Amino acid sequence: MIGALFDTDFDHLVTPKLIKLWYVIALLLISMQCLIFLGFGLYVASWDDFWAWGVILVVASPLVWLFETLLVRIVMEAVVVRFKGVEHLRVIKDKI
Repeated sequence: MIGALFDTDFDHLVTPKLIKLWYVIALLLISMQCLIFLGFGLYVASWDDFWAWGVILVVASPLVWLFETLLVRIVMEAVVVRFKGVEHLRVIKDKI
């Protein structure tokens, strides 16, 4: 992979190799964010005056996780599809 970084002809692509790592990091960050929202929601739900906001945060946390995960997945799939198309075009070009 280090060799691909210094390939000035861009014959070897780095992004398809790193996309899995980026996706895992994004999932970890989204999960941590939603766990913090959930914890904060539980904390706010214990208050006497603002308990409804805490309940809303607790209910919204899984929905936010699902929405953000879907958005990240769609973006990552779009990148992968773009690079797969380039790979297939390169194979077609090599056969000609």
